[in-house]
Amino acid sequence: MVIVYTEDKLNSIFNDPTFLSNYDVYKNDKMDSINILKNFINDLEINKNYHKCSINKNKKYLSIESLKIKNVNILLNKCNLKNIDDITKQIIDIVSDDSNIIVLVIDNILEKCISQIQYIELYINIILKIYDKCEYDIVKKIQKMKTIYFKNDNVEKDYNGLCDFNKNVDNCIGLCMLILYLHDKNLIDGLIDDTIDILFDNIVLDDDDICFKYICCMYNIFETLDKTYIQKYDKRLNDLKNSKICKKNKFKIMDILEMV
Repeated sequence: MVIVYTEDKLNSIFNDPTFLSNYDVYKNDKMDSINILKNFINDLEINKNYHKCSINKNKKYLSIESLKIKNVNILLNKCNLKNIDDITKQIIDIVSDDSNIIVLVIDNILEKCISQIQYIELYINIILKIYDKCEYDIVKKIQKMKTIYFKNDNVEKDYNGLCDFNKNVDNCIGLCMLILYLHDKNLIDGLIDDTIDILFDNIVLDDDDICFKYICCMYNIFETLDKTYIQKYDKRLNDLKNSKICKKNKFKIMDILEMV
């Protein structure tokens, strides 16, 4: 037999002094188990595409949350320098103070930053407006993204393999630039050194185009950071400059070194 409670009945139970007293006793006795469950739930990966799950594409079957996420994505795709203030206001109106929606929106925006580097600054400005309305661990999210995008796997030398490799390079650079902007906005700390290191480690010396992409990314990072970072990486920059790379790449490294 299934017992069904109305909302009023549940509120009555949850506010009953006897229930609250017994509940406190239960929590104290089961605190270890409760903490284990909390940690398990907090470590679960967010399904940022959950709002796409629907038996029927008809709008009337979509939940309110699904429609909110969809509308936010539409606004993000329209975002530019001229309308950023209006877009941000509309997104804030949509998410309101719904912390669950805000978490999904921030997660989605960070992923968009990887593939749409040109909009990173605009996207982060939107995050800054809603970040304090929920509990979101940006550092934890970035660490997970690093395991996905900071890789330099060996690939097959066929067409598909080369396409995957080039996509990995672009994703790596996108994440590097995202980390830079988040660092500049004081949203994260302590990840810049690892970011610069991965750029050096992933450089392919015998591929001028890939090499140039990574060096340009370095240039943008060093240009933004305190110039003591250039001094810190002076040896690695000079070693790279003196390696077997084309003149265009050598000149770009020299541009970095001359920033000091």
